[in-house]
Amino acid sequence: MPTVELPTKAGPVTVEATEPVPGLRVYEIPAEHATLPDYRWVLAHHEGRALGLFTSAGDATGAASAVASMADWTRSVMTTANEISLGGNVERFGLALMAHGSAPACL
Repeated sequence: MPTVELPTKAGPVTVEATEPVPGLRVYEIPAEHATLPDYRWVLAHHEGRALGLFTSAGDATGAASAVASMADWTRSVMTTANEISLGGNVERFGLALMAHGSAPACL
């Protein structure tokens, strides 16, 4: 199972993650470190860049499935950003995250 290291005021914290789509990770921010307590589930690129915050693992996983075909998520963050942008999928990407309940501040 993949892990993600989160920076916190108390030092780094390692959490377990799932990879519902190759290159995309879903993990939960521990309650004591969450700045948005209702949005503790994170959908992130495998290099660490958070793509959205969600209220449940199911919503984050659903968002991963919704954006899976928009880029090759196993590639670098910059490459996937270019695929989404140059592929004309920026609006579709944002709407897919929002449709699955992403916190508005993350978009």
